[in-house]
Amino acid sequence: MSDSTFNTVLNEVDSFSYNQCILLLTRITQTLQNWTSKDENEELFYSKSNIDHLERGIKALNEGKGVEHELIKVE
Repeated sequence: MSDSTFNTVLNEVDSFSYNQCILLLTRITQTLQNWTSKDENEELFYSKSNIDHLERGIKALNEGKGVEHELIKVE
């Protein structure tokens, strides 16, 4: 999100009533809870297991253990 878009959102939220802020907070909380409670078997790019895998790969590349290969087509 660009800075100007973020500032626009902040200006709009600044004019919210107390009840509107509570409703917004409730909806954001529900959305985040639903997002974080997804089935752990789903392959999410930002899942802990994938981030761990990427970090192991980065470490191996930094240690000179990487192997270059052509792109692998997934069908």
